[in-house]
Amino acid sequence: MTTLAKDFARSLAGRGRSPLYLDLELNSDLARLTDAEMFLGSQADRLVVIDEIQRRPDLFPLLRALIDKERRPGRFLILGSANLLTLRQIPESLAGRVRFLELGPFSRTEAGAKVQLRRHWLRGGYPEALLPVPLG
Repeated sequence: MTTLAKDFARSLAGRGRSPLYLDLELNSDLARLTDAEMFLGSQADRLVVIDEIQRRPDLFPLLRALIDKERRPGRFLILGSANLLTLRQIPESLAGRVRFLELGPFSRTEAGAKVQLRRHWLRGGYPEALLPVPLG
């Protein structure tokens, strides 16, 4: 999912838009959210991608408020490596303001006939796992 989100953000940047990508596994990006309301509020004119949001479940009520303040689809792209609906520490469901899309690994059909079944299975079927192994 992260790879897809980064590619999407790059495609927007190539068309003159400047999306913001925050990876909450990086201390530098977490630090940018010290005053999350001010920081995210100042980004209203761009797509904000927040990866690994499960690291900051306290952002959900703020996101609800920011979305309600300015209802414009596509302001936030939220990614997480956990099923956000099952995390008990998330105080806000964002009901009516969010769409969930769960992406699994590539199926055998999506991976293509050239990918060996054993390799596909052992590497997990994710995009980078399907690339040739560099010799080295």
